[in-house]
Amino acid sequence: MKNVINPRFGLIVGMIALAAASRFALLNVPNFSPVGAMALFGGAYFAKKYWAFIVPTLGLWMSNLVLNNTVYKAWFPEFSFGFDAWTFGSFAVMVAIGIVIFMKKVNTVNFLSANLLGTVAFFLISNFGVWMGSKMYTHDMNGLLECYALGLPFVKNTLLSNLLFSGIMFGAFELAQRRFPTLSLAK
Repeated sequence: MKNVINPRFGLIVGMIALAAASRFALLNVPNFSPVGAMALFGGAYFAKKYWAFIVPTLGLWMSNLVLNNTVYKAWFPEFSFGFDAWTFGSFAVMVAIGIVIFMKKVNTVNFLSANLLGTVAFFLISNFGVWMGSKMYTHDMNGLLECYALGLPFVKNTLLSNLLFSGIMFGAFELAQRRFPTLSLAK
């Protein structure tokens, strides 16, 4: 009888689910979470690229749903669906970066490039969304620049967390592929 779940697919999904769940333990450091790593990892390793968008996005959405309606209740006094178009759009861009950069090979240069480009893309898109949807900033170039300037202190934590969690996820998966050849894609 054929396996119902491909071991490679199951491990990738499990690692993304574990990363999403770890968000509950990392609440005290702003912008330090495995979210970017989930996107890049999914983009790099799912053989069918639609899963690279579906699984990490579900992990982000489900963890947002719980966090926004429990831990962050002060910011979301009404029920929060856990979805913001700008955040999820920037997340999808990070998945695409993972797909494109790692299409040929997972290596150190691609790893660093994807993390840096993904961090910058997330920062630019999500902060643009904050500027568009907020009354905190004037809706002109000065307001946009102010929004980006005030977001700069958070970029360091985003990049550090992307590098750390991507390093853990990519490293663990590469080691698992070496230990269990059935996890590797046929070449």
